[in-house]
Parts: sequence; C-alpha cells; structure tokens
Amino acid sequence: MSSTRQQWMKDGFLYYVASVLLVSAYLLLWFLDNPTGIEELRYAGWIIFAVGLVLIVLPRFVFRSKGKVKKEKDWTETSVLVDTGIYSVIRHPLYLGWLLLYLAIIFWSQHWLTIIIGIIGMISIYLISRQEDQRLVEKFGDDYKDYMQKVPRMNFFSGVIQLVRHRKRK
Repeated sequence: MSSTRQQWMKDGFLYYVASVLLVSAYLLLWFLDNPTGIEELRYAGWIIFAVGLVLIVLPRFVFRSKGKVKKEKDWTETSVLVDTGIYSVIRHPLYLGWLLLYLAIIFWSQHWLTIIIGIIGMISIYLISRQEDQRLVEKFGDDYKDYMQKVPRMNFFSGVIQLVRHRKRK
C-alpha cells in the first residue's frame, strides 16, 4: 500500500467515525424521546446549531477568495496560508462548527446515548484538527508554526481576545 493511501486510511478513519457518529446522533433524535429535558437547553441547541452551520460554510468562501485555489481544485487546496477573517480568530472554524453540531444534538436530545455519541464525536473532531495542524505544518512550514502560536485551534473566545489585544498593540 502506498504511503499516501496509508496516510489517508489513518487520517480518513477519524473522518469516517465522526461522520457516522453525527448521522447516528441525528437519527437517534427521531427515536429517543426525553420529555423531562430542559427546554432552555433545546432552545440553546438551535442557536448553537446555527452558529455551527455558519462556521462550516464560511471557510468555503474564505478559502476560495483568499487561498488562491485553482478553479479546477477542491476549495480546501489552498496555495497560500489563509490567516485573515475567521482564520485570524480560530485555525479550524469548520471543525469547530462540526463540534458545535454535536453539542446542539446533545442539547436537543438530553439523552444519555446521544451524550455518549456526542462526546466521542467531539473527541474525534478534536483529533482530526490536531492531524490537520500536523499536515499544515508539513505544507506551510514555519509560517504555519508561527500562525499556530498566534491563533488558537478552536477556542473562539480566546481567539477574539487575542485578536483585540493584537490590534490594540498596533
């Protein structure tokens, strides 16, 4: 087996796990009823879901406009490091959005089974983001290492605080 295929199998496994778990968690919403759940958490789940969807869709537009992606290439195949816009706040908005979808399901369902599935899915997403950092260090080298020092992986609030502090210094 080629090293590229081995790497995809290793990296792709977590994507597969996270995807299957997310679909499973959504399907369980139809079958598991928790009438004693906290209604305010269900409403919060809708807000979290909306934010998650925005964070999942936004990178497509940012990468296409700032990442110098060739027209025939996938939107993720940037030729330059993108560190502006949402990427000046967090390094992995797409993965944060995916993580928030799990959290929304947990808040909607409030059932022990979806909580377990959601936590495993969220761990998978975190591990995927770590793999992505390694891949991007290989692709962009020291520029990405510097970027990692300046911008948090998925902590949105920390990223906003760091961005404000950085702009005040300038």
